[in-house]
Amino acid sequence: KIGKGNASFVDSDLPRETEAADGTNLIDSRSITPWNIRKTQILQSFTTTGTIQMPSFISAEVAKAARGGNTLKARVDAIDEGDDEVSMVRYNAREYVQNMAEMNEELARAWNKEERVKALKMAIQCAKLLGDASTPQFYPSLFVLVTEILDTFGRLVFERIKQKGLTAAGQKKKKVEDFGPSDVTEEARETCKNWFYKVASIRELIPRVYMEMAIIRCYQFLYGYGEFETTLRRIAFMLRGMADPLASTYARAYLVRRAEEINPTLIPPLMDCCQDSGSMLHVLHSPYWTARIAAHKTEVEAYAQLLSPAIDFQLQALGHHGGRAACIDALKLYTSLCKAAAVSLASAMVLQHVLKNFEAEHLSELVVDLVRMINEEVAASSIEARAHLYGLLGKALVVAPPPEDKRLAVLNEVWKRVTACTDAAVYFSVASVFVQYVVRLFGDKELRLLLGDVARHVTSAIRADEAVQEALRKVALTVIQHRQSFSDLLALQQLMPLVDLLQGKGAVEVSRGMLELFQRSASEQECRDPVAVHTAFGLAKSVHDSVDHASGFEERRDAGVLICSFLRKISFGSELESHLNFLVDCRRFLVNLDDVTQALALEALKIAAIVQEKMKGRHTRRTLSLVKACISYLHVTAPSVQDRVRQLQLLLLGGQMALRAGLISQAESLFKQAITAFSDFKDASSFPADDALHSFLASFASTLVAVPGHPEHGPLYLVNGLLNVVQRHPWQGGEVAKAFAYAPLIALICTYAQPKLPYSVAAVEGNDVLFGKDDAVAEQLNTSLASITKEAVEAAVSAKSQPALALRLLNVFLATAELGTGESTRGVAVAWQLFKTVRESAGGRVGGAERKELEKTVLYCERMGERMTGSRGHVQGGRLYLELAKRMTAALK
Repeated sequence: KIGKGNASFVDSDLPRETEAADGTNLIDSRSITPWNIRKTQILQSFTTTGTIQMPSFISAEVAKAARGGNTLKARVDAIDEGDDEVSMVRYNAREYVQNMAEMNEELARAWNKEERVKALKMAIQCAKLLGDASTPQFYPSLFVLVTEILDTFGRLVFERIKQKGLTAAGQKKKKVEDFGPSDVTEEARETCKNWFYKVASIRELIPRVYMEMAIIRCYQFLYGYGEFETTLRRIAFMLRGMADPLASTYARAYLVRRAEEINPTLIPPLMDCCQDSGSMLHVLHSPYWTARIAAHKTEVEAYAQLLSPAIDFQLQALGHHGGRAACIDALKLYTSLCKAAAVSLASAMVLQHVLKNFEAEHLSELVVDLVRMINEEVAASSIEARAHLYGLLGKALVVAPPPEDKRLAVLNEVWKRVTACTDAAVYFSVASVFVQYVVRLFGDKELRLLLGDVARHVTSAIRADEAVQEALRKVALTVIQHRQSFSDLLALQQLMPLVDLLQGKGAVEVSRGMLELFQRSASEQECRDPVAVHTAFGLAKSVHDSVDHASGFEERRDAGVLICSFLRKISFGSELESHLNFLVDCRRFLVNLDDVTQALALEALKIAAIVQEKMKGRHTRRTLSLVKACISYLHVTAPSVQDRVRQLQLLLLGGQMALRAGLISQAESLFKQAITAFSDFKDASSFPADDALHSFLASFASTLVAVPGHPEHGPLYLVNGLLNVVQRHPWQGGEVAKAFAYAPLIALICTYAQPKLPYSVAAVEGNDVLFGKDDAVAEQLNTSLASITKEAVEAAVSAKSQPALALRLLNVFLATAELGTGESTRGVAVAWQLFKTVRESAGGRVGGAERKELEKTVLYCERMGERMTGSRGHVQGGRLYLELAKRMTAALK
């Protein structure tokens, strides 16, 4: 059992290792931080409230004039001397950083002005600053600022020598590492030697060795790449002459950085630097340095932490480029450090950097030794410090699991100490790592024990802590990512109490993860299980409640897609009433997302369609009541849809479903509601695009063909209402868009005039049965057709730049209206007027796509004429078609 101060896993029914099948992202055990990022972190972390000394380069003439000398004479002397005077000025931390950046730019300007000596002196004076550790809290930042200047100087020297004289072979080489002694002229090599002689003449050790490291790449012009290892090790041995632990450790960090830039595979110099830096931690406990550190009003352990960035960088280079042997050597260094000095926190610092920077595979092989080191040799450290080391070790074990026979022993040994940690932030950060370790390598039994221990550590006092919430979020998401199904997740009873503890964004993210698992893996049986459905609904509500009007578009879209997928996944099988009741509950709580509202309406129609298909139109009282309830659900839900086009489409779809079920009054009610929704808008700028409305009108007109007319108001009751709305609507495209909207209405009225409608709905009598032989209805149809075509033709004539409009109206009119009816003369006139409009819109000569369409129209008229002249009673109409085709053909020539 796992309990406070006691953690033990029983090795029973222990499963074999299983990899995550869904490619779950694992924790990366190493943290490779580039120098550009690292230096920014150092500048932000290490500062001081006091003042720091830095050189100020003042020209000789200004300095001498300031001492009272003759200004003109000072200028003449300055020309002869060619020298500058250096004074030391003190600045606060912010001013110091700013002035060092300006000095870096000044050095580059001096170099570009051919003032090489001045640039050299500036670099030397800056390097001297690294010998002053009187402000230890600021020294890491000082190191970053000074080495930036030295990097600039080294780059300028290297580029000058390279440009000084390249041989023909050297000019062909592009990569810096390819240059060698044979690629530069003798003059350039002499210049290179001269620079090293100048550096060697510097009397003080610290500026001399820093200056040599700054221009160390220039050695390749003298000896090539083969001698770099010897040179780097020689400088590493020279650095042993620096007694100050702070200065010498950072000097080795600079040497390691230069070595990485030259050849990162040179491991011996890196190992030399790491070993020597580790030995500096011993020195801190000598009486001399203890007194020196006390003079700065700081503790030895706190002083040792100032060395941490430098040691971390060195071990990062060694861990990144070294292998298993380098890892073993680093651990030997750590062991010797622990034995030589009682520096518990300092030794823990070294082990921390080893665990963070070395390959997970190497650490996993040495896991038993590492656990022993943390338990025994860091025993004097706090439990929190050890727990942090366990967390770093756990990250490596997640990436590279230890041998199978050691996995359980390692878990027991680690957790019985971690569970005793009283620092909530540290405990939960370690727990979030080892949950990954357990879910990958163990079964549900071990996972339940671990989650139970995590839940016991969450108290009301720390529940709202940001670090605790973040750790709980990681724990929950890790478990979710490694579960194969939603039912498996619910079977893990210890997880849900942790989920209930989450707050804010963490709770929403976990709800999203669980809902995605349900949507991705839930079986048909799970989608019917009341517990699973209830839990998933609560998750959907949590995701829904996390968005509001202030949420971004992508956030609202993602939440809507996820909830809609959940709604489509739910199935109650044959218990369709329960499914509809579920949709009613959803509509009650899921009201903020328009996509969800649309999905709910569609799901209700889906239930009605299932009932209709199952009953084949032969409804019982119960099934018909269920269909009515679904239609009523849509009737109530559709007005809440904000997307007006979708709202119109839903009302039309609901009316079609009601019509199919024989519910005439419900269908008529939905169609009238759609017409009313169409008329609700007065501002064209806020209304949907004309194309979307044209598409809706075409679908609506097609549906109205099968809708029976009103017994009192006639067959055009709904058509007249729709026509009035189309006429009053503020179309974005003006009269042209309105004329396009008339096309499906023209086809609809002409279809009503047919003796038998082209299609109908089973068990629903159409207008051809109800009003087919009524002369008054025929006259009303002719009147409506004449009115619509008149407005459409006027719009087409006024919009001569739109030949497609007139062509569309012409084809619709000819395809649906018979020219041989009572209004034959008027029909021919309408068709001819539309044809002339198409021709005039094209500038009198029709070509391209319009000509091809008109040729097809002429061919249609010819065929209609031939067919009708061969039919008794339609001879006159056939002649009209043939005459119209003849006139069109002549006009096209």
